[in-house]
Amino acid sequence: MSILTRNQPIYVFRLTPEISLIWTTLGSLLLILAAAGASWYYAIIHQQSVIFSVEGSDGGIWPVILAFVGVLAIIFGTIFVHELVHGIAFAAFGGSPRYGLKVKYLLPLAYATSPGNLFHRNAFIVIGLAPLIVIDVVCLLLLAIFPQASWLIWVIAFNTGGAVGDIWIAVQLLRCPQSIQVEDREEGVAIYAPPSVTRQEIPFAKDKSRPHSSLKSLLKIAFMTLALVLISSFLLIPIFKILEIPSFIIGNNTFWILRWMNNPTGFGLEFNLIAFIMLFSMLLLLGFLTKVVNLNFPAK
Repeated sequence: MSILTRNQPIYVFRLTPEISLIWTTLGSLLLILAAAGASWYYAIIHQQSVIFSVEGSDGGIWPVILAFVGVLAIIFGTIFVHELVHGIAFAAFGGSPRYGLKVKYLLPLAYATSPGNLFHRNAFIVIGLAPLIVIDVVCLLLLAIFPQASWLIWVIAFNTGGAVGDIWIAVQLLRCPQSIQVEDREEGVAIYAPPSVTRQEIPFAKDKSRPHSSLKSLLKIAFMTLALVLISSFLLIPIFKILEIPSFIIGNNTFWILRWMNNPTGFGLEFNLIAFIMLFSMLLLLGFLTKVVNLNFPAK
């Protein structure tokens, strides 16, 4: 249905720097959890463990560069298939998909969109979640059939982490009335609603007049720092090896978060999944307690 036959959208959700940072943080955490879950699945199916780490042997810098290029190829290949599935889903519901790639807030942004077409709420949720479900399910089936294809764990991890925006939008749409219709745009979505639906029923917009607590600001900074550590650590692996950075550990031998190992037998960067889960759980608990305190003792 063309938007020319409809009224103006009741709300237009656009990607902002704040939302982009939140998505980056949550996407990093989803990536770690998805990699751990896929590794556990692989170990159960094939009775052999897969470690979520980047390792190499004492063979110079070229194996490191090749491994890094291989990971980049998996990332871009996953992005391509992810957006292709979005486009197929758009077409299946009567849309006219088109694709693009741009840089937004210093981050590469690939997209499949269908401007000028309206989709019912539930149909748009299916379109948004289709790549997450289809790609992950297919990779899990292939992992079960081909034990030598353990690299598919990376595909699952990057696809799941990259779907954080799709999940975010789907959750928000589930909170909207079922009667709404949605138009996809390059950097957001436009919400169209019948006259009986008010703007207050659309949960995308925050009440910006409401003050933010200092603890919530600290939690936000903590999440952003965690995302920065995860992303920068991954990108710095080749640099660490070229500069021959000696081994180090964040934490101690009893409780560690991240450790870089570089010795004559090889090198590797490892994350402690249990530590990340504990830190994430504590942050969630602090956020929940903050919400409870604000509800019981509202600011005057």
